This record gives sequence, structure tokens and C-alpha cells, in this order.
Amino acid sequence: MKRLFYICVIGIALIGGAAQGQHIITFCGEPVPIDQDFVRDKLINVIKKQVRVVNMPSLRQRANIYLPLVERYLIAYGLPTDLKYLPIVESGFLTKAESGVGAKGIWQIMPATARGYGMQVSAAVDERENFDKATRVACQLIRDNYLNLRKLAGTVNWPLAIAAYNFGIGNILDAVRKQGSNYFTMKLNPETALYVYKIIAVKELFEYPELYNSKFGYNIFSSAEVAGKAPQEEADDSVDPDMINAIEKQIAKNKDKKAPVVKEEQYVLAHIEGKMKNFRDGDMVTIVLDEDLETTNYGLSFKGYSFGVQGWIIDDRVYFKLGYGHDVTLLDLDKQKGVLLTDLLSKKRINVLLKNIVYEK
Repeated sequence: MKRLFYICVIGIALIGGAAQGQHIITFCGEPVPIDQDFVRDKLINVIKKQVRVVNMPSLRQRANIYLPLVERYLIAYGLPTDLKYLPIVESGFLTKAESGVGAKGIWQIMPATARGYGMQVSAAVDERENFDKATRVACQLIRDNYLNLRKLAGTVNWPLAIAAYNFGIGNILDAVRKQGSNYFTMKLNPETALYVYKIIAVKELFEYPELYNSKFGYNIFSSAEVAGKAPQEEADDSVDPDMINAIEKQIAKNKDKKAPVVKEEQYVLAHIEGKMKNFRDGDMVTIVLDEDLETTNYGLSFKGYSFGVQGWIIDDRVYFKLGYGHDVTLLDLDKQKGVLLTDLLSKKRINVLLKNIVYEK
């Protein structure tokens, strides 16, 4: 009963429907197959567990510094920017972090791998602790994994390439030859079976916290609240072998379903009626449209339409759950998500943008 409750409460944030519209979770530009029950349930469990990770104030401080920097490297190397969350799973952005098997640095690079890419690794100098050099090598390694999978296996996708970062390219190649190229249905070691899920979970919690705050019923980034209320279940580490037949049937049933294609992103002017001196987590604020908003899944709302939404304080900003899933997001005029808390407390009117994702019909 307890597991079913969490699926009902949190799962609504992961599934689409006529009432909720599209809520598409992606990893490196590829849709995550959450229409498959075993994938959705596993991701829900991992998200619950990762709440305790992303809630750490010291981690969030480091992430605020490192995430924009890592994103620049990824762009320079032609890699998806979603991979900026990988170091959070690996090390929490601790440059001197070291694992029991000898991996070190924010990217947790093994000694032999580091030396193979020209890094110095010795008692006197360990360049894996150097942010610039380690990040360059990590980008090269990820890119090489992707290219080698395409060349040697004849197939590639980003979940596989990132699984190879954790498990080794040789092991993933062997698994692909035996099991095919769908990471989400592969039987891997427990750590690798959860690895990509963890990165997706961290991405969701960093980029869409307002969706999960409202589903938990409290601010998941408030340490006092999480200490008392965060779910404690452990995530299931692998696909149960007894479920393989059911999984294959479900994949066959869904094989012709296609994820919606994004046509464009529109920006609609709106404003918040502010100066809420006593604003607290979960309080309602009023948003007023200054232009018509026409969404793919919810239809047309005219200029002047106002609606109340919940706001959640995260660091120095307030994020809002608008009720459109991922389709519509509130940004400030600099196109940063949410608004400054100080603005909400002090300004009578805060001009904002609503980013509206329009899908092809």
C-alpha cells in the first residue's frame, strides 16, 4: 500500500494523460521511456532517494559554481549539456573525492584511464584533482565511448555511452552483443543498472523542483523538512529476471508509439502580482497573462487571464508550478527560471516570461 501511495503521489509528475498533458522526461535529448511501467517505477524510486543528495546545502553551493563551468566544456566538446549532472552522481563536485577502487576527482577517473589520456598520476602530482584537466579528459572519454559504441557495436545512444563511463566500454559492448542496445531493459550490475537513472533523477530535481515539491507536499530543498519527511525506501537495483517476459510484451505493445516532437519554444509576457512580505514555501501567488497563451495540450488562455500557483523557495529564487507539466515554465526577463525572492517580497509587479513548448500535431 505504501509503495502504491508514492506512485500515485509522485508518479503523476512522470506520466502524461489527457488531464495532465505531456510531461516528457528526456536524457541528452532522447525521451526516457516512462510509458513502460518498470522504467517509471524505478525512476520514481531513484528520484525519492536522490532527494537527500540534492538537498545538501554544501552540494548545492558547489553545484551553483561548477554546473555552468562544466556546461561550457560539454558544449566545446559537442556533448549534451545534461551530462553536467554526472559529477554530482560521481563525487558531489568534490575535487579530492576518492573511491575505494582508486577513482578520483569530480569525474572519478581511474588511474589507468587517466594515464591513458596523458594525465599525471603519482604520489607527488595527481592531475585528476585539477578541474580543467579532469573535465577535458572526462569529455574526451565520454565522446570516445559514444564513437566506439557506434563503430564496434553498430548502434549507440547516450544512456549506453554513459553506462560505459561507469562500467567500462568493454563490458557494455559485451552486454550490447548479448542483450541489445536498450539500456533500460538490460541486465547489468546493480551500480550500472541505476547509474543513468540517478543522473536523470538529479537533472529532474535540479531543473523541475517545483513539480516534485508540490507532489511531496513540502520543499524538498529544505533540510529541516527532508530530515523528517523524506521517503526512506531504497531503489530497486535491477530488473527482476522473472519480469523479462512481461517487459518484452510491454515494449512490443509500445513499439509504435512516438514521443511528441517539439515544434518551437514561444515566450509569452505575463506578470506576478507581488509584494508578498510574508511569503512562505507553498504559498499561492497570482500570475496574469499580458499576452494570449496557446498551448498544445491545454488550449488557449486569453490576455488578462489570471491564475493562482504555488511558489517554492530554492536558494535565493522562487520557482512556480504552473500546472502545465514541462510544457510551460516561468522565467524572469533574463530567461532564468523563477524570480528572485527579494523581488517577490518587495515589488508590486514582477514582469516575467512564460516559456511555452509547442509540439507538432
